[in-house]
Formats: sequence, C-alpha cells, structure tokens
Amino acid sequence: MAAAISLCSYNHLPWMMQTAIRNTRISPSIQQRLCLSHIRRRIRQHSSSRRFIVLAATEGSAKSSKSEEQIPSWAKPDSNEPPPWARDEGSGSTSQSTFEIPFYAYLLASAITAIAAIGSIFEYVNQNPVFGVLKSDSVFYAPLLGFFAFTGIPFSAFLWFKSVQAANKEAEEQDRRDGFL
Repeated sequence: MAAAISLCSYNHLPWMMQTAIRNTRISPSIQQRLCLSHIRRRIRQHSSSRRFIVLAATEGSAKSSKSEEQIPSWAKPDSNEPPPWARDEGSGSTSQSTFEIPFYAYLLASAITAIAAIGSIFEYVNQNPVFGVLKSDSVFYAPLLGFFAFTGIPFSAFLWFKSVQAANKEAEEQDRRDGFL
C-alpha cells in the first residue's frame, strides 16, 4: 500500500482528476485505485494506440452494501401491499360518478373547428359554394361564412385550452396514484 501511494504522487495525476479529488471527499482507498488505474492507463497508452477512456468513481461505490439499498415496502418479495399505481383499482368506479371528456376529444374537436373556420375564409375569398350547397349569390352566403370564421377560431382556441386543462388534470391524478404527489 505504501509502495502504491509512493508510486502515484498527487502531482502526476491529470489536472481534472486532481480537481475532482480536491473537491470531493474521496476515501484514500479510492484515491489509490484512481492513481493505479491512471498509471496503468498511461502505460497502455504508450504501448498501444490512443483510446478514449472514461473513469468515474464515487465514495459510495466502494461501500456497496445490500443493507443500504432502499427498497420500497411494496417491492419486497414477502409483501402483500400493492404498488402505488394499483392501490385504487378496486374502488375506481364507485368514487367517480361524473363523466369527464378526455383531453384528446377536446383536441380533436379543436382541430376540426380550426380547419372549418379557416376553410370558410378560403371559401369566402374564392367565392366557392358553401359545402357545395349555398351559392355565392345567396343572401346567407356571407353571414354563414362569417359566423363560421369569427366564432370558429375563438372556439377552436377555447377547445385547445380545455384539452390542455384536461390533460394536466389527468396527469396530476396519475401522479397522485403513482405516489409522486
């Protein structure tokens, strides 16, 4: 051990490794392993072509003990406790009596409404018949297309906003079920 420490002086280490050792509390045994691995690497570099090598060590890697590992109570082999995401499966339909529209339905309705609103603007500019039924010389042509354009775009934005709210609510409920909140 004394021979290994004397072989590997602190000054022979690269600057980055010296900084890492100074800034962290690395035990002497890990410092010794770092020094020896650095010397071995330098010898290999001179005898073979250059290779990119990444070296990482932490103080905890020297003390790997199974008693220190944190295993949740539901993950232990002899546990009858269900995992967090399966705890409320038995009482899912009784606690929630209201029906909520899923976020993707709001998002789909928003996209269809936006397409219809923009399409009505194009129909008005190009003087095409509305849905192939209402001709451009009709009295109801401009008001109908104006109604679709002026109400469709804000309604599409509202539906998109509702889809984001519904998605965030579903994500928070899932996080709560998983035990993150």
